[in-house]
Amino acid sequence: MERQNIHIHMQAIEERFKADNLTLYVCEHPDELPTLLLEVGKKKVHPISETSEDELLSGRALWLFLKKEGRCIICISAKLVDLGEKDFGNYFRNLAASKYAGRDNVVASVSQPLVDELRGRLIYFGGIEVAPDERGGIRRLGDFAQYVKLLAAMRWDFDWMYTIIAYKHRRLADDYGFNGKYRNAIRWAEPVPEGLANDQMILGLNAVHFSHIVSSVEPGNL
Repeated sequence: MERQNIHIHMQAIEERFKADNLTLYVCEHPDELPTLLLEVGKKKVHPISETSEDELLSGRALWLFLKKEGRCIICISAKLVDLGEKDFGNYFRNLAASKYAGRDNVVASVSQPLVDELRGRLIYFGGIEVAPDERGGIRRLGDFAQYVKLLAAMRWDFDWMYTIIAYKHRRLADDYGFNGKYRNAIRWAEPVPEGLANDQMILGLNAVHFSHIVSSVEPGNL
């Protein structure tokens, strides 16, 4: 039943995009990814949001693109991470250390609420980018962010979904459909890596809440 509800929401969003002559495209092939990212204007992917060739080819990661007149104008990545018995703090410290050579302690601390709550199978969303000449459409971006969550939920069983945003963009939490907001979630050692900050927020959504929403709201109105 839940998968049917997810599919109904996806169809509703697809119809809105179709009415605006927009199409969705899922990329799971490393060879075509660089060209699609450049179409959006994304010259590089932040280290924390990188998806490896193995993750893409094994079905543990994907990139979603929104196209207008055949050109990619928005992108975002989704990646499944199974923590197993590990806690989120240790996982994130190891992830960051693997991305910043020579800085094993680049993460100074991870907030206790994150360690206590983010467990099991996680879906991380990152790398979101909107083409410079297409910025300003809040509803379009909201639909896109909701769609990638639905798509990921169809692909993978999960316990939590999460993403990282700048504190100044915290009001986007509702547009993106996340109910958990973790402020000052990650503290970085000096110098703080490029593109990161100590006041960034992690937005989270657990599987129980996600299931409730997709089964109780009107199609496409997540």
